[in-house]
Amino acid sequence: MKRFDLEDKIAGVLVFIGALFRFYNYNNWSLSNDELSAITRLNYSSFSEMIEQGVRLTDMHPIGVQSFLWIWTHLFGVSEEVLRFPFVFLGILSIPLLYLTGKNFFGKFPALMATTVFVALEFPILYAQLARPYSPGLFFSLLVLYSWSTMMWKSQSWSWKTALLFVIGGVGTMYSHYFSFLFTAIVGLAGLFLIQRENRLKYLACGLLMFLFYIPNVNVFLYQFSIGGLGGSEGWLGPPEKDAIWKYVLYCFNESVFLLLMLFVLIVIMFFVLRVQVRWKVQHSMALLFFILPALIAYFYSVYKNPVFQYSILLFSFPCILLLMFSWFETPVFNKRNYAFLILALLLTSYSTILAQQFYSKQNFAPFKLVAEKMADYNAKYGSKKTLATVNVIHPNYIHYYSKRYPSSPVFEQYLCNRAAHFVELKQMVDTSTAQTMIHGWSNNYHAPEVEMIIAEKFPYLVQFDPFFNAGVMVYSKDSTMPIALSPETLIVVSNNFEKPSWQNDEKFRSDSLSLEGNWSMRMNPDQDYSATYKSSAANLGFEKGSVYQMSCKYFSDTILTDVVFVVSIDRKGENVLWRGVQLHDFPIENASWTSFYAGYKLVEDILPDDEVSIYFFNASKQKFFIDDFVFRVLEK
Repeated sequence: MKRFDLEDKIAGVLVFIGALFRFYNYNNWSLSNDELSAITRLNYSSFSEMIEQGVRLTDMHPIGVQSFLWIWTHLFGVSEEVLRFPFVFLGILSIPLLYLTGKNFFGKFPALMATTVFVALEFPILYAQLARPYSPGLFFSLLVLYSWSTMMWKSQSWSWKTALLFVIGGVGTMYSHYFSFLFTAIVGLAGLFLIQRENRLKYLACGLLMFLFYIPNVNVFLYQFSIGGLGGSEGWLGPPEKDAIWKYVLYCFNESVFLLLMLFVLIVIMFFVLRVQVRWKVQHSMALLFFILPALIAYFYSVYKNPVFQYSILLFSFPCILLLMFSWFETPVFNKRNYAFLILALLLTSYSTILAQQFYSKQNFAPFKLVAEKMADYNAKYGSKKTLATVNVIHPNYIHYYSKRYPSSPVFEQYLCNRAAHFVELKQMVDTSTAQTMIHGWSNNYHAPEVEMIIAEKFPYLVQFDPFFNAGVMVYSKDSTMPIALSPETLIVVSNNFEKPSWQNDEKFRSDSLSLEGNWSMRMNPDQDYSATYKSSAANLGFEKGSVYQMSCKYFSDTILTDVVFVVSIDRKGENVLWRGVQLHDFPIENASWTSFYAGYKLVEDILPDDEVSIYFFNASKQKFFIDDFVFRVLEK
């Protein structure tokens, strides 16, 4: 019977603590957009159709996790508890694997210190609670690293048992996530330079076996990498900023400079108290390489090829930095000082995660559950027969997963509203509705400022506003007697009905030949490229990163406007830093009458107070049209 040392028993306690951290509240917070997407992509009549339509054509991951979910959900259902349980379980199993790997690399006490911090950090806890490829990818990556380090440094002779674990781990990473696959490739290539010469052919055979087992995913792999991935013209992810690697390191430690500093102080104290001898060994080089190389590959691939840089895809290599941090502190005897350092590390990390960062009470992803619950509550409160309800989500199933649980849930008249065609549809819906109240919700989808302007024209009073992380619910009413909800404050209003000159070159464009109200409007003729312009500094307009502008006006034309653009441009010392243009024909002319036009944007750029803002219309198609009742608002961020 195997005898467990004191350090092994402490590791068992850490596994128990880590299980508490990972199981606590795992099923109570809303499924994320990606989890709901995975469930939706299971809705096919056969397994082969699911692989083709639900993975190859519509996903950017290998087939492993989605295939597992197909089997798992067919057996046990799709509740949060059932869906997330195996992922939490693998997240817990990663803890002893990290300890065993650390023992192979640097010894028992360094392994315990790394495991202690790993147990309580947000990063591994959060992604252990998601029914996505991250927890499996981490587990199999650590299985690869454990078996690999055993083959490199602990096996006196070749062990087929260890080799089998290496192959299983490698195949698991290859089927879980492309970056766990990358991690295995890096580890495997490094092993070619370290493995004993007499075992090199056997080692290569392990790699060959992994690729043979991977053949069913090759077709999916080739297709997915041919279509551009997450970024580029067909994707949604932008390239990383120059400090992305530092921000990633900070993210690993709860985005807390304080925690990082305290762990550094702890390490310095350990150097003085334990009086260790510092020697850089090949194990240190490997730990550093395995941590930093995937991050550098993700960064430069994102900058020069296609954006893929996300913290989640670097989870698989993340434990290596913890091993490196505490690699110097192998001690021959485990005593009270060792206990003290373990307890301090656990307390520091737990305090940061639970109290300072409030991990268990904050929202890390858009909460579809809360949106569905609030909309159902308001539908019951204001009367379903007097209420119009719309929601903005990527797929109807994402909101229906929760809304079907509530008998009072509204009937959604629109599921997507973040582009011009959706805005036109929404306006027609609002203009023709006889409802007294309108409920609009959104979750993990762009909440366009235009939506609020369109709704407020017919339902002018905002009576409920529930903002969540990347989500929210708003209730508008026609009843002026209802209490008004708190909403983002309007900082600046620039309006122009063109009755009096107020813009640069106004006199050149004002016309009394046609107007909506009053006697004057702004007329653009075919020989005029640019309209009258409103100019101001960013500071005077309240423009800064995070603020929102909303613009509405009425326009008239005898013909369809093919290329007339409303423009907001920001310049800094003669160099343009932002140019936003919206086509007027996004809101088509109807019945040769004055037509409402809307434009809005949330500033994500870094805006300086002295930047010059210009607001105008660009008549690229050189047509004749009129503008009236122009209103431009800037809302607080």
